[in-house]
Amino acid sequence: MIREFVSRKLLARPNANSVTHRLRRRRFERFLSELQVGPRDRILDVGGSPYFWNESGLEGSVTILNVQLPPVQDGPFEWVQGDACRMSMFRDKAFDVAFSNSVIEHVGAFQRQAAMAAEVRRVGRRYWVQTPYKHFPVEAHFVFPGFQYLPLRLREAVARVWPFSYAKMLGLDPVRDARNIWLLDRRQMKTLFPDAEILVEWFVGLPKSLIAVYR
Repeated sequence: MIREFVSRKLLARPNANSVTHRLRRRRFERFLSELQVGPRDRILDVGGSPYFWNESGLEGSVTILNVQLPPVQDGPFEWVQGDACRMSMFRDKAFDVAFSNSVIEHVGAFQRQAAMAAEVRRVGRRYWVQTPYKHFPVEAHFVFPGFQYLPLRLREAVARVWPFSYAKMLGLDPVRDARNIWLLDRRQMKTLFPDAEILVEWFVGLPKSLIAVYR
């Protein structure tokens, strides 16, 4: 019962009243405002899904790139299967806007993150890349205080038994998730995106997410 309650409060999908859903809708509105995004813009969502775009009026302008595509590819989106760190199928500045939400922390260690950042900067005339902040006290994917500071073996042990991780609530492998999350701090984000402004998303007075924005 407690797990179901936490799931309803946290998971953006399918619960439109969840904390996560409200934060993400607010983030999306900020994205539209900061980059002045309109229906004429060609948009690449790196590692995304239709979630952000449905009912936005921008659906027909969006290309979704992901390593795994859904069996049913709904909507007017263009779907491309590929690696965020090597987007050679797209020419330089192919998109007016490159967008990525909570993806760069999943692509691998810093060398892979640098490759993704370089590709985003290459294919997008403007870009927006968001990631959870490394030093927010409750790790975003496992909803566990200080999870990101634990040694790998202890993270794996916690992942096996902790019932409130996103992976477990979505029926995915939490141990695999624990092994493949590489959170970033402000200095690292600026290193990855030297031409961007690094915005901060705040929650209860603390920095929760970092956003690299290039206009």
